[in-house]
Amino acid sequence: MHSGVHLITEPNDTLETLRRYLAGSEYRVTFAAPDALLPQHNPPPAVYIVDLASFDKHPESLWETFVSHCQAQAAACLAYHSTDGTDRSRLDRLKPAAEWLFDPWNPAEITARINTLQTIRRLTRQYAEVQQRARHQQEELQEALQSAAEIQRRLIPEQYPDYQKLSYAWRFMPSRKVGGDLFNVAHLDEKTIMTYLVDVSGHGISSAMVSVAIQQSLSPHTGHIPKRQVDTPPYYTIHTPAAVMADLEREYPFERFEEFFTLIYLLIDEASGAVRYCSAGHPAPILVRSSGKIERLECGGTIIGLGNLVAFEEGEIQMRAGDRLFLYTDGVTEHGLSNGEAFGPERLEECLQSPHPDGLEGTMEHTVKCLHAFGDNREPLDDITLIGIRFSG
Repeated sequence: MHSGVHLITEPNDTLETLRRYLAGSEYRVTFAAPDALLPQHNPPPAVYIVDLASFDKHPESLWETFVSHCQAQAAACLAYHSTDGTDRSRLDRLKPAAEWLFDPWNPAEITARINTLQTIRRLTRQYAEVQQRARHQQEELQEALQSAAEIQRRLIPEQYPDYQKLSYAWRFMPSRKVGGDLFNVAHLDEKTIMTYLVDVSGHGISSAMVSVAIQQSLSPHTGHIPKRQVDTPPYYTIHTPAAVMADLEREYPFERFEEFFTLIYLLIDEASGAVRYCSAGHPAPILVRSSGKIERLECGGTIIGLGNLVAFEEGEIQMRAGDRLFLYTDGVTEHGLSNGEAFGPERLEECLQSPHPDGLEGTMEHTVKCLHAFGDNREPLDDITLIGIRFSG
């Protein structure tokens, strides 16, 4: 904290009174007339005590120079008028680090005013430091979010898988905030294809990191949940969708990660089109039969992280030639909520129901265009993920 006081005034009785009082205080006192060169103290004075009457005798440019000097040094100013002038407008540009000294002959007031200005200067400096740290932290957070978003993008499959009887297409549109949508498609053995879609609650780095952990847990190569080695032929066992959900519930309790997530998990027999599935609080997939009839896959249980309140129920369906199955996150059906109305499941069904001449790709594009049009082309508030699966029979 600077401890100096610099008096700016012409020699007069008030000056002498101030000098005598301040000489017995803790402050180092210096003095100069208004037209003298402003001192380059190191450190600069804590407070300038200024007689505005002295500046009345000089060009306005002299006061402007003093104001610039105070602002550059972040110095406080205590002003009075030795000839009883009452125009205090000159101080406006120096506020809040400026106070009016009503009675320069009163030691108690002088002390109180200096202490007030010292407090204001200290708080102003601390506030500036906090702002600076906040800017640095915001920059670091932004870099971390960008890194998390890049990690999330890398977890998304880069190209569609090539299967004989199953074709896939998808659209993943991440929100500006780092979300928690994640999906994958992979062979567990020569006939079983695992397909899942995850939506981690919230946004930000923690959601992205939980997505990474889930991806590792469900990886056919590094994970232990979808498939485990055993000692008898074929030397592995594929867990049922309900067993996968129960394992995830044990591995991802809320107390560990402080995140919930929804999940739809499928095991598809590529040869026959048989599908076993289970949902953990996820939006129900939409099955569009070749006839146009719509069915919903609603078997499952609660979201992961609630402590397995009820046993997970597993469902089975049989896909036939031309049937299409669509998985999605709530970012699709809740898009547009900022306008007061969500896109909703009914509009989604309308987009998906009729086959598109360009196949699944055409359906994906058509649905995305409907979403954009409904939301007035606003950026999504949540990740939007839509996956289409067609069984050719």
